[in-house]
Order: sequence, then structure tokens, then C-alpha cells
Amino acid sequence: MRLLALLLLSANGISASEIDPLDGALQVHGFLTQAYVKTTENSFFGDSQDGSWDFRELGINSSYRFTPSTMASVQLLSRRAGEMYDGSLDLDYAQFDSTLYIADANRVGIILGRYKNPFGLYNDTRDVAATRPGIFMPQAIYWDRVRNMVLSNDGAQLFGDMQVDEHRISIRLIGGKTPIDENVEKSYLNPLLDPEMEQDGLTLGGRLLYEWDGGRFNLAYSSAHLTLDAETSLLPDGEVEIDYQVLSAQYNSGSWSLTLEYMQELLNYSGFGGLMDAGDTTLDGYYLQGTYRLRDDLELFARYEESHYDKEDKRGEKTAQRLGFEAHNFYSRVSTLGLLWEVTEGLIVRSEFSQVDGTIFLSNLENPPPDDRSRNWNLFSLLVSYSF
Repeated sequence: MRLLALLLLSANGISASEIDPLDGALQVHGFLTQAYVKTTENSFFGDSQDGSWDFRELGINSSYRFTPSTMASVQLLSRRAGEMYDGSLDLDYAQFDSTLYIADANRVGIILGRYKNPFGLYNDTRDVAATRPGIFMPQAIYWDRVRNMVLSNDGAQLFGDMQVDEHRISIRLIGGKTPIDENVEKSYLNPLLDPEMEQDGLTLGGRLLYEWDGGRFNLAYSSAHLTLDAETSLLPDGEVEIDYQVLSAQYNSGSWSLTLEYMQELLNYSGFGGLMDAGDTTLDGYYLQGTYRLRDDLELFARYEESHYDKEDKRGEKTAQRLGFEAHNFYSRVSTLGLLWEVTEGLIVRSEFSQVDGTIFLSNLENPPPDDRSRNWNLFSLLVSYSF
């Protein structure tokens, strides 16, 4: 009841610290997002050819600071995303954060529990509509079809930050177990094989981030490595080894900003025999996004992104001959124009239009077999989000 009271008062503009005798040690926040998606072909976040309302996010988080150097935080999330996620309530993160050393702006510490993975510039804030770079994450880097695998880990994260004049370096090192769900199983293996996967060992990786002048310029390198054991209905048991790397750069100057991220993902299949074991590849993708602040509450953005199943086969033609599907299943090129309106401090409205060539990022759970998907299609989306 105490938590509910804090939540209701926060929603009415009264902060938790105003009514909390703990004087701000307890913080409660949340968000509610609803989107509409319409596509000319294919399905994206629901039956979008007829117009889909099946994209919504409802999250509530709370943190408690025991001392200046120790804090616990938790977030519950309900996410509906077409056939990929059904809106059930999940534990998004639950972590204990302890700073072991601090001196001025320098610190070293550890996070234990379920934590957000520090990949790229946006992975650890991707669930909040106000902090991601559009209605949808750039699929060239942050695939929604395997979101849960990339999003979090159960384990430990070491962190360190160092500030020298206008230069800041942050390092995050992770080790833990990664949540594996049906979206992952049916993305890395053919759904007709009825694949089941579990992780072998730990996910290891991290991020090195350099910031200059308070974030005017950001440069980062992120990586992760994991191995998945797999069983199928037709093939011998095998494993999929994944090596994921992201390079990120961003420049912010007054009313405009420019962001570039590049991803490379090495896939190694073994133990399955035949064509599957010959399916090793290096995926890659990138996006370039520019934003311009038209006025204090209005922002325009443009983004171009590309994804390739084989970085040496940009048009997917060689891969199509080898694996037996149409070439457009092995790449995508997306041009997006969008507008952000910050109605109030907590309420935002986004509108976006995308032209798409290719289908590599479409979910196997909500689309027909690959060769029945349309190569060229358009995507319109509208989003309203409130956070407190």
C-alpha cells in the first residue's frame, strides 16, 4: 500500500521525497507507452498491415539508497510487441549497486543481480521511450527480435569511472547468464526445426566509453561473447557461438546531434552437421542518425540504416544461393524521418515514416515463411508515452 500511495502521488506531480520520511532515499518512477503501427506489407509488432495497436510498454521502478555508496533498484515491465512479447509482467532488472572506492569524480564499484547490459549507446535505456533514439530502436544494431538476449544478464558487473579535466573514461565489465526465449531460438535456428536452447557457460563482455566536455563527444566500444546449446527435432544436438561487437560515436552541439553506430556479430554453428555447420557468417550493420531541435519542445530526426547477414555479401545474393531463400531475407536498408513533440515534461508524442528494402530484421513468430515476405515496404508509426 505504501508503494501504491507513492506511485499515485508521483503521478499527480507530488514527488516521493515530499511525502517520504526517508527524505528521498526511496525513489519511485514509471512509464506508460502506446504505439500504433501500419505497414504496407509484412508484419511488424502485430498485424500491422491492418494497423496494429499491439505495441505497448508499462514499467514501474523503485530504488532505495541505503548509504551514499550503496543502492538497490528494481523494475517490473509489461511489454506487448506483436507476437514477440505478450505483455506478461517480467522482472526487467533487480540489482544491488555498491561503490567500493570514490574520490572526487572517480569511482570503482560492483553491481550484482539482474542488470542492463551496457551495449552501444542505448541498450541500457531502450525500454523508456523518452531515452531511445526513435519509436523503434535502430534494428541494424538493436534487434527487437532478440531483445531479451541483448538486454540483460543475471550475474555481476564491475564498473569504473575516471575524470580528468574535460575527459571522462567509463568501463563496464560483465559476466553472467543471459535470458534465452523463443524469439532467440527461432531467430538463430529455423522455426521448423522446433529448436530449444540453453546457455553454455557465461556471457562475458563489457563497454569502454570516452566522453569529452560533458558528453559533447562520445566514443564507445562494446562487446559480448556467449555460447548456446541447441536441440532440434531433426538435426543432431549442436551449439551456436555468438561474438557481438559495437562501435559507437556521437557528437552533440547545441540544437543538433549526430550519431553513428556499427555492429559486427560473428556466428559459428557446430555439431548440427551438413548445411547448418556450413552456415557460419559475420553479420554486420550500421546506422547514421541526425537530430535537429526546431524549438524547445520539437525535434526532427532522420536516420539511415543497413543490415547484412554476411558482411561480404551486401545484397544477399550469394547467401540466397547457398541457403535457398530469396536474397531480400538477408539484408535490409531503412530510411526513416521522424518528429518528436515534448508536450509536457513527462508526456511525449512521436511520429515516424520509414521506407524499407529487405526483411532481415522481421520476426519469424509473426511473419510467413521467408520467401512469402515482401522485399519493399513502408512503415508508419505513432507513439504516445508518459513517464513520471
